[in-house]
Amino acid sequence: MSFTIRPARVEDADRMGVVIVQSWHETYAHLLPAETLASLDPAERADMWRRAIERRGGVGGPVVAEVDGVVVGLAGAGTPLDEDPPVPLQLYVIYLLAAHHGSGAGQGLLDAAIGTEPALVWVAEDNPRAIAFYERNGFVRDGTTDELPVGDGSIHEIRMVRGATA
Repeated sequence: MSFTIRPARVEDADRMGVVIVQSWHETYAHLLPAETLASLDPAERADMWRRAIERRGGVGGPVVAEVDGVVVGLAGAGTPLDEDPPVPLQLYVIYLLAAHHGSGAGQGLLDAAIGTEPALVWVAEDNPRAIAFYERNGFVRDGTTDELPVGDGSIHEIRMVRGATA
């Protein structure tokens, strides 16, 4: 199964919302209450991405992975949201439907979103697949943690950084 990585377009936003919500169900079912996952609204996520694409479309904007013309993954990066970031770039999100894990599409999304630049990413501590992926790409845990509130639950996150200088 081959995929294409390309800049996201406004017309991709609805499908991006679906991919995000489905990815949360596939990835975080063991971390969040079922009611919280059931409350996730693809339309809300789509609206957020529609605005992001309109603001930053094209070079440096969100990217998508598509298979047979259907968006199956997405990634977005930009200025770090941390107060005192160790690097000048943050991978905000990378989502890929589980059916496409191992296809190379995740690597393609990462490469398109941040290339080989120094960057940081927050990842669920109980997501060994994602942690291994980032480690293969040169990211290391820097000891910083946080709790991401999500509905009636939360996700314990760790920060991973690539290319930080002391």
